[in-house]
Amino acid sequence: MLAPGAPHDPYLAPENYMSMYDPEKLTMGANWIAGVPGAGRKEMAGYLAAISAVDDQVGRLLQTLRELHLDDNTIVLFSSDHGNMLGAQGKILKRKPWEESIRVPGILRYPGVVSPGSKSEALFSHVDFAPTLLSLCGLTIPSEMQGTNLAPVATGKAQPGPGEVLFQIFGPYRGDGTERAWRGIRTDRFLYARWEAGPWLLYDLQKDPDELHNLVDDAGHATELQALDRQLLDSMARAGDSWTLDWTAPVEDGERLVNYRTFYTVQEYLAWAKAHPTLAPGIL
Repeated sequence: MLAPGAPHDPYLAPENYMSMYDPEKLTMGANWIAGVPGAGRKEMAGYLAAISAVDDQVGRLLQTLRELHLDDNTIVLFSSDHGNMLGAQGKILKRKPWEESIRVPGILRYPGVVSPGSKSEALFSHVDFAPTLLSLCGLTIPSEMQGTNLAPVATGKAQPGPGEVLFQIFGPYRGDGTERAWRGIRTDRFLYARWEAGPWLLYDLQKDPDELHNLVDDAGHATELQALDRQLLDSMARAGDSWTLDWTAPVEDGERLVNYRTFYTVQEYLAWAKAHPTLAPGIL
């Protein structure tokens, strides 16, 4: 999607990374929309610079493992918590069901167990990390732990993974344009998301990897939509998820949840906000 930066010294000072990528020479994605505040070419160049800085630091960690003779007996899993829309679909930041937000790196290194350079198209989400790593360590996976053990996939003993990955947003965030709660699933072919009130997005990722054509109202895909909707609701049920867990108040905007004290649930915060309306304005 993007033009690579120039060769660089792996021990650059942080400020020098910013000069690695020329904003005007970047090739933007087909779904990128110019003019979105905070998501222009300059911000994209800065994002790439940050990735390059992280890459170099991971290299330093791996080099240290080699120097300590620990590299052959250490599992390294590299990933990220989320992506960034950066103007794709005209959106910013995270909390969105499009690929730029939900698709993250998944690189696993375990010499002698995971074959170098091997790849898998199996769906692998954050909830699968713990059971997979426990299995690779030869430890028992607690029966109450959610997620799928994908160690057989990582070691080449199996290929199929979960049929879908579930995504959950429980409330709005005005700061990045997240309107309200939604749920979604990503399968090997489709991305489907819905509000509680009904379907929202449907993309055929094989034919439309840039997610340019929302098929949610396409009569020709009604059968797929109905099947995906059932699959999503089943996935929610297995995870113990429910629309009753959602909220509509902007509890995350203005850092309300962290400004006062520790709240263990949103419901606890909302009760506190009702009792302290001058401290938490705009909630009720």
